[in-house]
Amino acid sequence: MNIHYKSDLEIQVEVSNCFNYKHVKSDSAYKLLDKYLRHECGLDHHDVDDIVDRLEEQVTEHIIEIIESKQA
Repeated sequence: MNIHYKSDLEIQVEVSNCFNYKHVKSDSAYKLLDKYLRHECGLDHHDVDDIVDRLEEQVTEHIIEIIESKQA
């Protein structure tokens, strides 16, 4: 597998797009998590936003770490 390195910002934008609640092509991760966390766990909108923001950051960092380790 050949990994094409993108800038950290490009990776962050791509990950954010996967989680973006305005994503209209299909159910975004935000929509799926919102449905589960609000309706099944009883969390409010603020809690969901906080969780999704933290997940975006963690996923982006993990992707960057993996790409950098394969570039070395």
